[in-house]
Amino acid sequence: MLFLTATTIGLLAGMTRSLASIIAAALLIPVVFFVAALFGATSMLGLLIAILGFNFGLINLVVAAAFIQSFRHA
Repeated sequence: MLFLTATTIGLLAGMTRSLASIIAAALLIPVVFFVAALFGATSMLGLLIAILGFNFGLINLVVAAAFIQSFRHA
């Protein structure tokens, strides 16, 4: 569930085409985990999964855009 949520955040942040929103989302992931670690037990594996999911969402957006672009020129 964490991977899916982070992937969705990465995909939607990339769809805005705003560098500020992509950077804000990328920085908020570790900040939220740090705050959660202050108040309870968190897993570094969860942070790793969230970061990988965010990057996967951004990569999916780039691959989908390239795929759509290839059909436009065909």
